[in-house]
Amino acid sequence: MEEKLIVQAEQLKDLLRTLNRKFRQYMMAQTVGCGLTVPQLHLMQELFQNPGITLGELSIRLGLAKSTVSGIVDRLEKQNKVVRKRNEHDRRVVHIDLSPQVKELGQNICLMRTNYLASLLAAMTQEEIQGLLTGLEKINQLMIQETGSLETSES
Repeated sequence: MEEKLIVQAEQLKDLLRTLNRKFRQYMMAQTVGCGLTVPQLHLMQELFQNPGITLGELSIRLGLAKSTVSGIVDRLEKQNKVVRKRNEHDRRVVHIDLSPQVKELGQNICLMRTNYLASLLAAMTQEEIQGLLTGLEKINQLMIQETGSLETSES
């Protein structure tokens, strides 16, 4: 592979890691008083956006092992922040949702994330923003294509 592409790939990898770490630090600083860990906040955000999803779906969306997600759900369930509901048609399937008293927190977390990113984008020109979004969308599409081809070859 071309050396320039390797160097650029390393830069992209490092930037993504740094961005993720900084975003997590910001969210932790903003939510320090609510007694939740970052993984718990991420899980609750997924439940806010996708109410009633299964543990397996949640695991895929968070990029974590099912056992890890199950542990997080167990702790949140003990704190009455999430509820598990068995599927009426297939008792083996369990759906997870935010408890009613926590749904407002989910709305606030979503708004907090959006406002933070909007404040960062405000320091950029429209051309920079569009270039950033276009590049990220292209990488996303390439990853989707790659993942699709991997799933097909494994079948």
